[in-house]
Amino acid sequence: MLERFTPPALPHIERDLPDTIYHSFDAMSASRLRILDRSTSLHLAHSIANPSDSPALAIGRALHCKVLTPHLYLRDFVVAPAVDRRTKEGKATYESFVASVGNKTVLTADQAEEVSVMAAAIVANPDARMVVSDLNGSAEVSLFAEIAGVRAKSRFDRLVEVNGERIIVDVKTTGSSASKSEFERTIWNFGYGVQCAFYLEMARACGVPAQHFVFVVVEKAAPYATAVYRFSDEIADAFRPRMLELVAQYKAYLAEGPRGYEGVTEIGIPAWAAARIATNLGEFNEV
Repeated sequence: MLERFTPPALPHIERDLPDTIYHSFDAMSASRLRILDRSTSLHLAHSIANPSDSPALAIGRALHCKVLTPHLYLRDFVVAPAVDRRTKEGKATYESFVASVGNKTVLTADQAEEVSVMAAAIVANPDARMVVSDLNGSAEVSLFAEIAGVRAKSRFDRLVEVNGERIIVDVKTTGSSASKSEFERTIWNFGYGVQCAFYLEMARACGVPAQHFVFVVVEKAAPYATAVYRFSDEIADAFRPRMLELVAQYKAYLAEGPRGYEGVTEIGIPAWAAARIATNLGEFNEV
């Protein structure tokens, strides 16, 4: 049975809290706000009731563990044996393996290799190594607090101090280039600005206000280039009003239940498509 965690008081900070225990605490989080940001509370309720654990998520967790808490990697992850499960012997071997792993996350040999290569790429980057190193700050810091009267949680990949300034570090993988232009697009598309604003709010609520937010980004394919970006302080502040709007929506969801799309809303087309139509219309009028 999954052990459930309840903070002794709010606000509260826990270090070295297992990932499964952290997730057992039902509370508002950055990931939940990001769902509200792009859809509705009906989608949020469905996501909470039907948690997914895709191979991509497993690889992401394994990478975080390998980079941030390497001493726990063998405790929490295991590589599946390379057997032919279509044969009687292979099936028996695999079933015996599954029975022995307990709560460990199972990776294939290819997934484990991918994790190892990405972790090595991060450590090989001197700027990334500085902020993820065991010698600097605390890894996997779990924070619990109330935001606008709603109990909330967040989990920082690392909380470090550099030159007297406290920095929240977030390790991300990207299926595209880790270049500045590509990752700026990723920040917008995946709601990382809302995440950043929420993390900074949680840090303040827990009495450990952070000055900056840093992304460590590694590519998921060769050559596995790694980049380190400090999220613009001005842009992070600009996302705070939107984050607080989403907190209000989450509060309404708790009080009223989930809701989908409501009302009749006027709709058009994307701005780029409207510009193309305007161009075509201009060319038509010139004929």
